[in-house]
Amino acid sequence: MGWKSFDLTNLTRAPQATFDPAAYLFAQSTRHAVYQGFTPAGGSTGRLYELYWTPDNDRWRVTDLMSSADAPLATANPTAYVHATTGSQHILYVGAPFDGHVHELYWNDDDGWNHHDLTNATRAPLSLGVPCGYEFHADGTQHVVFQGQDLHIHELWWRDDGTGWHHGDLNLVAGAPTADSEPFGYMFDQQGTQHVVYLGKDTHIHELWWKATGGWHHNDLTVAAGAPPAGGAPTGYVFLDQLTQHVNYRGVDGHINELWWQASGWQHANLTQLTGAIPASSGSVPAGYAFEAQPRQPRATQHVLYLGSDGHVHELWWDFTGWHQNDLTAASNSPASISNPAGFVEVDTASQHVYFNSADHHIVELVWRAA
Repeated sequence: MGWKSFDLTNLTRAPQATFDPAAYLFAQSTRHAVYQGFTPAGGSTGRLYELYWTPDNDRWRVTDLMSSADAPLATANPTAYVHATTGSQHILYVGAPFDGHVHELYWNDDDGWNHHDLTNATRAPLSLGVPCGYEFHADGTQHVVFQGQDLHIHELWWRDDGTGWHHGDLNLVAGAPTADSEPFGYMFDQQGTQHVVYLGKDTHIHELWWKATGGWHHNDLTVAAGAPPAGGAPTGYVFLDQLTQHVNYRGVDGHINELWWQASGWQHANLTQLTGAIPASSGSVPAGYAFEAQPRQPRATQHVLYLGSDGHVHELWWDFTGWHQNDLTAASNSPASISNPAGFVEVDTASQHVYFNSADHHIVELVWRAA
């Protein structure tokens, strides 16, 4: 069916948006896009809104998360993750005016939305940027990582043992160099490992990785893969079809680069050169995900999204024939973007979903379904 565009702001009559949206799939049944509000007169409002879709009535709705959770206002954009072990959703942000505290909005079926100040709970250092969270399935634990005002990468982690949230300085325990960007974390369950990647002051991409035997370690991925300098923060994902890891970043020349790992070690590929794609916009942070093989989509694929220098959302995608490029804005006849895109795969419907903030401050969803 190709790519189609839906203006979720118009569909829900939700407030306008600013900054990058966060997007996630919860329990293979509901879709969620979270963003900070905007008004033409006052700019960012500090209020976080949730657009959510449920299969029971096949429509999008809007929730004011600050009212639902009685939470303080936000600075910049939110991020989000799901904790499947406890059946909960989690929204992370830094409070406004920039208080440096990492705040969590969390939802479960019994209590709805609640607020928790993770900085107060752990006495962790103040944050310099937007936090990132993920679940480590092997331990059933939650992990929140952020760049502290000391330029170290800090971890807040939780286990369902009644002890609450804990704090650790990952740069200190791993002997790693200081950070020049917000970190991004992901898990590799099949290897029993956690991974946190960030841009260093040396323009290298650095990895902090954890395994039960040995704890946290440091690896300079730029050196390991012989890759060019980075011009922005990295993100990462795991491709189970080949048991590989993939870290993507924007180079100083605007090219999207991939660092990928298999059993033989880390390697580098310039995806912009391989596909002839347009360079990324200044400040663009790529977002990647895997579309694992399934009956309705038997060929496993990889996807990297980014904001192009033309204001379009672009996709670099891989199948067994190699890397390809696609202009999703043109393919879906959608408006120009003013944000980084976010995306995920919905396994039950064999579909991809991409979200961005358009030039008119609306949240737009792009949808692709297998034939």
